[in-house]
Amino acid sequence: MTLDLTRLSARIDDLARGSDSPTESFSDLADAFDAIDAYDLTGRIKEARTTWLLAQPGHVFQGALSAPASPAEYSVVASDGSFILPDRHSPARFFIINIGKVVLRYGSDPHAEITADPEIYFREHELYVPNEVKRIPVSGTLLGFKRAAEELTAVAEVAADQPGPVIGLQDGTLILWGLETFPQPVVTWILEAYLGALDALQERGIPIASYISSPASSDVMNSVRVSVCDYPLNGRPVDCRDCHQRALQEGHIPACDFIPDVTDRVLFEQIVDLRPGERSQVFASRSEILKRYTAQHHIHFFYMHSGTEIARVEVPHWVAQDAAKLDLVHAAIYDQCANGRGYPTALQEAHEVAAIRPHERRAVEMLVEEALARHGHDYRRSAKDESKRGRFV
Repeated sequence: MTLDLTRLSARIDDLARGSDSPTESFSDLADAFDAIDAYDLTGRIKEARTTWLLAQPGHVFQGALSAPASPAEYSVVASDGSFILPDRHSPARFFIINIGKVVLRYGSDPHAEITADPEIYFREHELYVPNEVKRIPVSGTLLGFKRAAEELTAVAEVAADQPGPVIGLQDGTLILWGLETFPQPVVTWILEAYLGALDALQERGIPIASYISSPASSDVMNSVRVSVCDYPLNGRPVDCRDCHQRALQEGHIPACDFIPDVTDRVLFEQIVDLRPGERSQVFASRSEILKRYTAQHHIHFFYMHSGTEIARVEVPHWVAQDAAKLDLVHAAIYDQCANGRGYPTALQEAHEVAAIRPHERRAVEMLVEEALARHGHDYRRSAKDESKRGRFV
């Protein structure tokens, strides 16, 4: 039986019709943004009690900075990864991580190196998180964390062999958000490798950055809300929960009520009006997981107009505090986006070489079946899986 598209089509039309909302007025938001005092806001954020993630500003909150000229000679080292999850329906337990690595050299001796290193993990100590108390299998989200650590390790290793200046580039975030909910053995296991790669890059003076296309973050917008808050009375800090309880009990209207519920991307596109190549000021993330990072690797970020979109670029603290390294990141990423029609070329290539296609997954499965057969093992998948593969009704 196939998906009933006829039934869905009318509902999809309703969905599209509901998306035709009138253009929202941002004049109040623009006034609030322009009125922000970075020093005052820093003090408010330090004591604020909110359920929102806030962006810590630097000395300046507003303003746009143009992209510096790209160096005549520079290299970009990027990586990306994909994996094959352990299959509980298979008699053989294993997982595969494929890391794509790209080096693009620009200047008098331009060249490209594109490789991929697939690795299969099947030994007992590879399938579980090191932990003497409880066996924690490496699967699902944990495998995503392991892949992220291996991607960053690959950049650190490859970048060490490149002539300068060189920049390391990752797709997605440098903030391992999901680790916040995992027990300490998992956090230690992942961060040991992840922060080790950041240490290696810092020691070699190689700036690392991550690029987030079409970001959905609202850290800066949340800080704008804190900036207009009128709750603090007699020196009391911003307290969103108490403020909203008063709103329910006393009819009090929070001062931030007029701030539209939009993402940072809309703020920098509509209000700041970043032009191609321009970036925002640098902000510091206040994510809880960063308390587990070492101080020099706390993550900062800025927003940049890539030429086609507003993207979020993340860098560790030691890059954010070094003007030359920050300029190199800004210039190189914009140059990469210009070459890649709005998205960094190196990341495009790393994704292509890292991706594991469906036919490749099936080929791996067949190789495992054949190997087990050669060694006298009966390859039987679960009854449920077999029923999906061979329908008989």
